[in-house]
Amino acid sequence: MKRIIALILTVLMVLVCFTACNDSSDTPDTGNSEAGTQTSDVTGDSGAATENGQQTDDTDGNVSGDHMLDGKKIIFVGNSHTYYGKNVIEKKQTVLTQEARSNDKGYFYQLCKSNGAEVSVTNWTFGAHDFTDLFENCTANRGCDGVDHLSYLVDRSFDYVVLQQGSGGKDDTDFVNTCNKVMNIFRAANPNVRFVLLVQRSAHFDNYVWLSSIKELAAQGVTIVDWGALVDDIINGKVQVPGAKQTYNKNSFIVCKSADDGYHPNMLTGYITSLMTYCALTGEDAEGQDYSFCGNTKISNNFSFTKFISSYYTYNGATTNFTKIFESADDMKGIQQLVDRYLEEKAYMNY
Repeated sequence: MKRIIALILTVLMVLVCFTACNDSSDTPDTGNSEAGTQTSDVTGDSGAATENGQQTDDTDGNVSGDHMLDGKKIIFVGNSHTYYGKNVIEKKQTVLTQEARSNDKGYFYQLCKSNGAEVSVTNWTFGAHDFTDLFENCTANRGCDGVDHLSYLVDRSFDYVVLQQGSGGKDDTDFVNTCNKVMNIFRAANPNVRFVLLVQRSAHFDNYVWLSSIKELAAQGVTIVDWGALVDDIINGKVQVPGAKQTYNKNSFIVCKSADDGYHPNMLTGYITSLMTYCALTGEDAEGQDYSFCGNTKISNNFSFTKFISSYYTYNGATTNFTKIFESADDMKGIQQLVDRYLEEKAYMNY
């Protein structure tokens, strides 16, 4: 009898142990004890799995933990209004090949990098060139007259194409078709390419004919980055920089090189151009974005504020306070807030 009771107790203990060891608890796995991070797959509302706290795959099978611009190919097509402020870094007119104009490390690249995106930037900007010079027959009178620039653009497959028309095309009454001719060159290589149109300050100051056509391009899906309106409005006092400690004037944004050259962007405006382009593409807020690289000569000698001022503020004792604006966290925050506002309001729809 004692043996039977002992056998029954043994069986009961085995059953209790089995149940306890296989009980489904609501307590989550705390993860790898060595790394101190969660290593088991966890799915959230999107159904995406995570590993070590990083999202690895979304519902469409695409890697979604990386930055949306990471690995993307971007080309800036334009002239000195795009490169003067270091948005991309100026190249000599005689540098014609695509290879030599690739791997640009200007402000736009640096801003992407500071956000964790390694982008490939091609600098297709030539001084005094407009779309006709770049894609048809070059008559820019800048040492490359007659050059077939398009023939050097051997790889035309890009994820993003950022366009800026020159003053030679300011009176173009058929601007939408002009832009589409250019865009079709890139569409042929990549049908999914996205386009951005940069609108420089001169377009507003000189009342370019095609300003009223911008909304038609926007309706086609072209992203409009009207940095010129923001800068022009601050210069003319139409808007105030929120929380500003500095007083703003034309020289805060535009160079003063000679009696004839008071229209090119300076390095603060170059940053604004890069920032507006980046935020327009990503949908991220401008406020809080990095700008520490702008005067950092350890990154590039081209980023020297002192060298820029000595080269481009030479007319009639000109001075500028753009370096003090960069030094003021309040002013930079206010400018970033204006970037967000101008991108959201899309005033060009009313031109």
